[in-house]
Amino acid sequence: MHPMDLTEAESPANAAVAPSRFLWVVLPYAICIGFTTNGGLSLLLRNAGMSVGDVANVIALLGIPSSIYFLWSPLADMLLPRKVWYLLSSLAAGLALALGAVLLLRDPPGSVWVFFGGMIFCMLISSSYGGLMAAIVPPASRTRAAAWAQASNLGGGQVIPGLILWIALHTAGPVWGLAAAALVILPAFSVLGLREPPPPPRQGFLVHLRQVGGELRETCLTAKNFFGLLLLIAPPGAGALIGLLPAISQDYGVGGDEVVFINGFGGGALMALGCMAGGWVPRFDRRIAYALAGALNAIPALFLAFAPPTFHVYMVGTVVYLFTIGLTSTLSMDLVLDVVGVAGRSGSLRYSILTAMSYIPISYMTWLEGRAADAWGFRGVPFVEALSSLFDLPLILVWLWWRRREAVSRR
Repeated sequence: MHPMDLTEAESPANAAVAPSRFLWVVLPYAICIGFTTNGGLSLLLRNAGMSVGDVANVIALLGIPSSIYFLWSPLADMLLPRKVWYLLSSLAAGLALALGAVLLLRDPPGSVWVFFGGMIFCMLISSSYGGLMAAIVPPASRTRAAAWAQASNLGGGQVIPGLILWIALHTAGPVWGLAAAALVILPAFSVLGLREPPPPPRQGFLVHLRQVGGELRETCLTAKNFFGLLLLIAPPGAGALIGLLPAISQDYGVGGDEVVFINGFGGGALMALGCMAGGWVPRFDRRIAYALAGALNAIPALFLAFAPPTFHVYMVGTVVYLFTIGLTSTLSMDLVLDVVGVAGRSGSLRYSILTAMSYIPISYMTWLEGRAADAWGFRGVPFVEALSSLFDLPLILVWLWWRRREAVSRR
């Protein structure tokens, strides 16, 4: 093998990276985004005197960076090692939570913009660890690394923000702000144990741009990767039902306390278990694995749609759905890493673009399921989710046909 054919992730120096390390590496990002956009902050803003409409506008505002963070993600590929960008971003995001907590009761609008700045840094954390995973995790270990990362993202992103919210409801702003900052910053030091390969030799800016452009073309415009991109923006695996399960809980006779548990702390644990289960899926074609995992989500969704609307039906359907969506999320991240391939000069940028694409179906499926509820009642929500979960299966037949044709053409 020619020396240049050895990718960063296959180098001997990185062969011993423990996939479990990414449980801690992803945690600062999971805590930040989980607390700010997934519910905890909304209650505190309401308690600070904002109306429900204003709170909804704030949460929508704080969600903008997660949709456009590919605009500043190239920073993680430039000037400084990705580990340094990761640490700086974690520190800035943690400090933003602390400062926002202090301002929340004194100047709620001002605190919102502080939290918005924190979200910008939060998304740079994602870009940095995504580039690191592409650079240092061997292909054979990527499924396990994705499992630990998504367990942190979905499980830690539910449980620890819940803990921060509990502290905030029982202490003053500076106290819970410092606690939140510590919970974000301390796990970030786990990145110091990772051995990041040295960056490629620096060349002129135009040469750098041409190389980045070539890597983007290889990632986005080849037939093999284009099919992976199509799967990422398709409905299966989006998990839109997660956000709507609490909204239909009363139709199944489920009370608020049970919803808080099963969709909050318990839900985080269930999704984390599903993520870990995804790490044991044998490594074969990532596109087929992701599509089949997405189809599993149809089982609990169909159960919720057609079984009698009782407390136990809701609990069983929700438990199974949260587990299967955790499994699917691991294979989604694994697919992203497979499409990114070698980190090169733009690993963080390409990881960010693909991850942002995977958020697209969450938005349009949430809208579609809302329209289904208006037209057919609460059962329309899980029914549309179930139908959408099967969308990838015909695409897989097309993929198998294309792969067979390519194999024949090479003979």
